[in-house]
Amino acid sequence: MWLTIYYIFSYLVFGYTMLILFSYLFLVIQSYRAQSALKVDLPDDETIKYLMRNSPLTPGVSIIAPAYNEEVTIIDNINSLMHIDYPNFEIIIVNDASTDRTMELLINEYQLVEVPYDVAMKVPSKPIKRVLKSTDSRYSKLVVVDKEHGGRKSDGSNAGINVCSNNYFVCTDVDCIIEPMALYRMMWLVINSHEPMIGVSATMLMSNNCTVENGRVSEARVPTRFIPMFQQLEYLRSFLIGKLGWSTINALPNVSGGFGLFDTDVVVKSGGYDQTSMAEDVDMLLRMVTYMSNSGHPFRVAQVPKVCCWTEGPNTIKQLYRQRIRWARGLFEIVSHHRKLFANPHYGVIGTFTLPYIFMFEFIAPMLEACGFLFMIWLVLIGGVNWNTAFIIFGMIYLFSVLMAFIIMLFDYVADVVDWESKLKAYLTLLFAAIIEPFVYHPFISYCSNIGYWQFIRKTTAVWTPIQRKGVKKKS
Repeated sequence: MWLTIYYIFSYLVFGYTMLILFSYLFLVIQSYRAQSALKVDLPDDETIKYLMRNSPLTPGVSIIAPAYNEEVTIIDNINSLMHIDYPNFEIIIVNDASTDRTMELLINEYQLVEVPYDVAMKVPSKPIKRVLKSTDSRYSKLVVVDKEHGGRKSDGSNAGINVCSNNYFVCTDVDCIIEPMALYRMMWLVINSHEPMIGVSATMLMSNNCTVENGRVSEARVPTRFIPMFQQLEYLRSFLIGKLGWSTINALPNVSGGFGLFDTDVVVKSGGYDQTSMAEDVDMLLRMVTYMSNSGHPFRVAQVPKVCCWTEGPNTIKQLYRQRIRWARGLFEIVSHHRKLFANPHYGVIGTFTLPYIFMFEFIAPMLEACGFLFMIWLVLIGGVNWNTAFIIFGMIYLFSVLMAFIIMLFDYVADVVDWESKLKAYLTLLFAAIIEPFVYHPFISYCSNIGYWQFIRKTTAVWTPIQRKGVKKKS
């Protein structure tokens, strides 16, 4: 009996692993096709800027950034937003009843005063206490919303939606540093789409170890501390292969909450952000897809292949642990709350392919890895391991993982995704991260995922703990 279980489990794991490898190869091929098509269809930044800056039809964009206890970075980050180059945009900072000096710094730095403002409650949010604008014409684009504490970023985002005045909005984190050309790159995809573009995902990278000058990243580097270094590799893999690959077949499952653009009207009709969700960005897009599909409207969701945003990631094990448990709980929540979309062709390619893929290869994977680890321990104890076969299988998977890092660097080099201060140093650091990631980072992430699943099953009270920002290097 035990021998039968051993063979069944072994073949299942082998087949599962092969499916994962082939799915990655599919996404690599699709990502390459997207990169090749964009070389032909996407003009250079200066051409895009010239055409959109001189057109009266260029849509306006509202940038919504909720803030809670962000006194360390709030001024630098708003200055970064001020340096965005786009003809028609507004910046909406939503202060979620911060208990530090965030609001005081905002008022003093930007000469803010309360103004009369008719707020239409288009989506649910905690009450807005006041709306402030600057008396200095240099900050005419800035709107600050002071609201009651909602406890979640989603509530602050909804408050920003209730105040925004444009047909499109970008939801971002206040600690993010935005590339000056970001809105041009995103809106170019919107205005040149043959179908209504309800969302655009932008490539995001770690700002840790980068140097910032006048509100923008002037020297881009891969982080040297281990935790953000691994995340940099993870982000590049996610955006340049995963999301870009899915976008070629209109199957992108997620517009990042860190920096993503949405159609305001569709978001409002979909009910805004879920204030109880731990994965509000995925949940929002899936509800938009549900609304558009049920209404019979065509739609697209696209990915920008060039870096548009830099964000400060966790620097410590404790911060990473909390973040990944929250993400795991959010994934379990998505699988539970949106199960009617899974394998349902009514919801397009996202329902037919993407969500089943997420369920099989992202949701189940941590649990299967834990079972495999325990099973391996049992086999070692009873002497049932064929070490030659085990080393061959592990070697193949390991080499494939490192190969993916080489492909990421190739895509980055060919498409000039990031203007690294030193490409050689950046690529060597990423390669080092790829070599040790399977032994250090990946097992920890898998462990966090299983803890998050267990907390969700036990219905443990979820606590949203913001990352303690250290800020970035400033060039004097």
